[in-house]
Amino acid sequence: MNKRKIIIAGIAVIFVVTAILLLVNLKTGIHASVVNEGNVREITIDAKRFEFNPNVIKIKEGEAVRLKINNIDGEHGFSIPELGIEVHDEKGTLFIADKKGTFDFYCHHYCGSGHGGMKGVLIVE
Repeated sequence: MNKRKIIIAGIAVIFVVTAILLLVNLKTGIHASVVNEGNVREITIDAKRFEFNPNVIKIKEGEAVRLKINNIDGEHGFSIPELGIEVHDEKGTLFIADKKGTFDFYCHHYCGSGHGGMKGVLIVE
């Protein structure tokens, strides 16, 4: 009888922990993705106050990439001035990574007091 209660309690704990993890992921919007469609690599970046996920992106020189943004909690965007890239929405921007280097990106739509710290890095290898 006690063994059965322990098993039931264990299953209940697993269920509760799984439910909490799912709710946390839904709340924080963690679902940044990378999709390879033919010769274009699509990278979706989640944006919320005051962070990008992922905030470090690595791609290969010569690679065709579509950068997209998923605005979680308001309007955001991101800009990579050195490459002439601005992303405003989920449609994104398609570009060819034509030079190696490390390029900073940042939110170009004012989103509150932490806006200045909303940054990331694109690394072209």
